[in-house]
Amino acid sequence: MAEENHTTLMSPAGMEEGDGTDWAVVLAVALVAEIGLLWGAACIVLTRRRAALSRAESRAERDRTG
Repeated sequence: MAEENHTTLMSPAGMEEGDGTDWAVVLAVALVAEIGLLWGAACIVLTRRRAALSRAESRAERDRTG
């Protein structure tokens, strides 16, 4: 009997159902993390702009009053 060579694309562990994390869960976690990071960055930028505007307004008020 001739020995057959078969190439498999999946490992035996990958053929079992429910063995790994579902790709949709991984995608959801990555999406939530990305949205959180973008939200945090936007809040930091907004806070810095408000602080700069406040400093500019107080400087302008101080220049007007002499």
